[in-house]
Amino acid sequence: MVLDICVVVPARNEAAVIEATLRSLIAAGIPPGHIYLVDDCSSDNTGDIGRTLGVIVLRNDPNLGKAHAIARAVGMFKLNERFELISLMDADTIVNEDYFAVMRKAFDDSEVVTACGRHKSRPCNWITAYRAYGYSFTHFVYRGAQSKMRVINVAPGCSTTYRSSIWHKLDWNKDTIVEDMDVTIQIHKNKLGRIVYVPDAIVHTQDPQTLADYGKQMFRWNTGSWQVIKKHKLFGFKSKIDWECAFLFGEGLLFSSLYLLLPLLLLYDVFYDMPYSFRFGYMALIDAGFSFVIALFVAAAERRKDILFSAPLFPLMRVFDAWLFIKGFWKVIIRRQAVTTWFTPARYIQEKIEWKSALLSSWRSLLSFSALRHLLRQRL
Repeated sequence: MVLDICVVVPARNEAAVIEATLRSLIAAGIPPGHIYLVDDCSSDNTGDIGRTLGVIVLRNDPNLGKAHAIARAVGMFKLNERFELISLMDADTIVNEDYFAVMRKAFDDSEVVTACGRHKSRPCNWITAYRAYGYSFTHFVYRGAQSKMRVINVAPGCSTTYRSSIWHKLDWNKDTIVEDMDVTIQIHKNKLGRIVYVPDAIVHTQDPQTLADYGKQMFRWNTGSWQVIKKHKLFGFKSKIDWECAFLFGEGLLFSSLYLLLPLLLLYDVFYDMPYSFRFGYMALIDAGFSFVIALFVAAAERRKDILFSAPLFPLMRVFDAWLFIKGFWKVIIRRQAVTTWFTPARYIQEKIEWKSALLSSWRSLLSFSALRHLLRQRL
């Protein structure tokens, strides 16, 4: 039996990328009449592009935000009554032609209520290479094991499909800024069914190409994750998902703190005569070497030479990530500040990359004093 599926695409000022996204959905077998583009009060021609391609366009005026935009589309068109599966897609995401065919098979198991695919970062520069490295590491190390243990902590908004029968039990609200993780935890907490990872259902995302946009996006993700941790009391250790999140975020706090303390630890090496095997500089070199080996493996597995060429910069990005992770923890858990800002990275037209010139330019910009000064002053 082929399950009937619709796709909801929330978008705000996505004219640069929305046509490619919608065309990929149609090429993957979804009729235009089953694609619902939610134009969240765009000031560009995002909605017009959707109408030209024949998809159904719903405009919000004023804008509602991503979570409420999704909920409004499903409610207004009664999608949970008309379709058996509801697939969510980000406006910058390109799907493989077999994406929905593969995704449907996951729901042959009646216990499965949510399935998430694998997302890959489209190449642009060394920053997107680092993001691709992170995505692949998650794929090879975490996601499959999480799926088997039934502890997937986030079904990403760019590649997730829901069984419509559970939709009315989900609360699509605005009290966190990461609606995908919030809804994922709701499914676990309310015991609505099984969430599975489908590695062969592949999508390709457009990730930030500048450090400023990367930092803002990561800060939003980290801050929103801490909001979900706080909202659902995930350090309560009452269920498997509690333990999984406590492990992931506890580990994140530990290693992020160590990365941020690394300069002081290296100074400690200089002034105190520690045994060689315990010197922090020695440990840092081992960590950097291990990171490079992983990058080599990922570059070969993904056939992405940009990952290999950019790998020497990855330890610096891990320090940057650590700061953003601790900053989110500080704002939400320690300071108890309300963070509601939604951020979408600047979109750009994907072009074929000349890696030699692009990487040389990236290295020069990172290592120049002016670029570093700009990064330090950037308000995230």
